[in-house]
Amino acid sequence: MDDALGNQDAGLSQAWQRGDPAAFAALVRRWQEPMARFLAAMVGRPDLVPDLCQEVFLRVFMARSRYRETGAFSSWLYRIAWNVARDAHRRHRWQLKRLPNQPLKATTEAPEARCEKRELAEAVAVALANLPWSIREVVVLRHYEGMSFMDISRLLGIAPSTLRSRFEVGMDRLRTCLKQQGWSPEEDQR
Repeated sequence: MDDALGNQDAGLSQAWQRGDPAAFAALVRRWQEPMARFLAAMVGRPDLVPDLCQEVFLRVFMARSRYRETGAFSSWLYRIAWNVARDAHRRHRWQLKRLPNQPLKATTEAPEARCEKRELAEAVAVALANLPWSIREVVVLRHYEGMSFMDISRLLGIAPSTLRSRFEVGMDRLRTCLKQQGWSPEEDQR
């Protein structure tokens, strides 16, 4: 993580612990989008993300007195979000067949290219949602959230070597699933 952002988080979290509601609001604004992205990738259900995000920040708010500056605020936040995602996964145990259509953002891209990108994004999301939880969590944290294996190890309490193994298995399964759906590596790089 960028040191400046980490320092900003530390300052905001300290102010929030002293009772500054504006500091908590700033932390929510800063982390709302990354948490939504993380939760969507973990649970595979975009329709649940707003409620899950709200639950994450409610848990953070309620745990204010238990938060200790022993590590990065982001690590603590991801741990809470991971627990929320895991709980949602356990409650629902869904198998995702297709994602609901997402509205397209305005762009100058050709309509065919936009449709193809959306189809690929849907195919990746479905493939990701069908990975076993223990593999999905590593792929999401490493590939989508950009965490190091050491950070993931601290978050999940699993050896980095095991995480590397799970990541490789996950990426192989995603490639295989996409290939079975007709997406070749050349199409992935458009």
